[in-house]
Amino acid sequence: MPQNPPVASPGPFEPLRIRIYRALLVASVASNVGTWIQSVGEKWLMTELTPSPLLVSLIETGTSLPLLLLALAAGALADIVDRRRLLIAAQSFMMLVAAALSALTFAGRVTPLVLLSMSLLIGVGAAVTGPAWQAIIPELLPRPLVPAGVALNSAGFNVSRAVGPALGGLLVAAAGARFAFLLNAVSFLGTVVVLKRWKREATPSDLPAERFLGAMRVGLRYVRHSRELRVILVRAVGFVFSGGIVFSLLPSLAVHRLRLGSTGFGLLLGATGAGAVFATLLLPRLRLRLSPNTLLAAFTLLFAAGLLVLAFVPSPLAVAGALFACGMGWLSVLSTCNTAVQLSVPSWVRARAFGAYITTWGGALAAGAAFWGAVAERGGIRAAFAGAAATMLAALVATGRMRIAALYHDLDLSPIREAPHPPEPIDPERGPILVHLEYSVARADVPAFRDAMRGIRRVRIRDGAVGWAFFEEPAGRETPRVAFVETFFSSSWGEHLRQHHRATVEDRDVFAAAYRLTEGGRPRIRHLVAAWESPEGRPGLWRGE
Repeated sequence: MPQNPPVASPGPFEPLRIRIYRALLVASVASNVGTWIQSVGEKWLMTELTPSPLLVSLIETGTSLPLLLLALAAGALADIVDRRRLLIAAQSFMMLVAAALSALTFAGRVTPLVLLSMSLLIGVGAAVTGPAWQAIIPELLPRPLVPAGVALNSAGFNVSRAVGPALGGLLVAAAGARFAFLLNAVSFLGTVVVLKRWKREATPSDLPAERFLGAMRVGLRYVRHSRELRVILVRAVGFVFSGGIVFSLLPSLAVHRLRLGSTGFGLLLGATGAGAVFATLLLPRLRLRLSPNTLLAAFTLLFAAGLLVLAFVPSPLAVAGALFACGMGWLSVLSTCNTAVQLSVPSWVRARAFGAYITTWGGALAAGAAFWGAVAERGGIRAAFAGAAATMLAALVATGRMRIAALYHDLDLSPIREAPHPPEPIDPERGPILVHLEYSVARADVPAFRDAMRGIRRVRIRDGAVGWAFFEEPAGRETPRVAFVETFFSSSWGEHLRQHHRATVEDRDVFAAAYRLTEGGRPRIRHLVAAWESPEGRPGLWRGE
């Protein structure tokens, strides 16, 4: 954590006083401007290479598909390795790809396949960058400044979204796509330099390091068993699948329906970014007056209305207004979901949660781009935009009642600091570990205890336990107390220790609901280590014939 004095009442620009945060924010805005300039160049160059709306829309698929395939793995990496080095490697990789695409364009060797391949490689770098970038904000700023820092990051991204496409259109019109690609390569250099100068302080821990595959499994299990996170992912998919059509088919709309040049196309994209910037200024006031669900519904309806204008009104001015509205809706819905992820998951799994989030909406964006491109190929651009509006409204109806809990309640997701149990002389690599817990419950409390254990099951499995089971000892009705046994497996002793550190203050009430019904206020806990190897050569359970 940076060594800075705490700030009692931080203003919206207070994070800019932290030098490393300020430098990274400026560098990221410059890099994002370069990325948007390249995006304009790629899509415009593809319209020159082919008239196919499908191939044009596949540029967006190529950029977004790696998010679907790699973001969760990138999140696991970002949670177990040095995030600074990971970001430097990803930014350097994207710089080399952009430089190579520029060189190929100067040489006249670019084909639709080459352009799609390069957009795919840029997407790989973006997929690796996303989770790590989101996760470093609490490392750059003292805790009181984190919300303002997230807001400034969002504002910086939207400024680049507004400025980049307009500059890209002007640059492509004046000098061609090859200079757009070259400028993007240069824009990555600033971020690499700032990251190299950042003296990141490693967080001390007495726990054994996580392994990559184990971290992946734990991340997937967390997503599967965290209802709060699943709600966010479902709502994001419902919106992005249809909303992404704006970015994938706008080039075809601008060229083939509105008959605009590259400058006009860039200005239309700039209208989307301008709407996002306006929404950044408007959202704080609206959040004071409207509930989160109402806010999400209102901006989804605004976006759908914009899609209908794009479908049926062939006027550049009307299209610019509709794109402004779509930019407001896009920023408002996705920034609300982004904030909800920050508030819904503890720090130990934050990068993996963002990996799952990026995977989800990146996959929806890639699938939507391909789907709506195919619709436009067969039925025309008008049918694609109208169909996207109808699908978005249907998704809103289907998911509108799914409330994002973290936006309604403040959750304390800091880890429980108390020792889980006395230390045991077990090698961290040994395992699997069988955890055996014995409860003694008064007969009158049995129904309430059974219900309370459902919450414990959810927390255990969410935080990495496998093979959870719950048993009750048969006893006559005259018996005053009933014995219960809870068991679960951890892959190793080190993983079991990590599971204890993953429990949050918010989880304390879940355990307390069961423990206060237990004799002595706590179960009797035993830890057993696998005694011999299975026929496959692995320690653990014998899997019979």
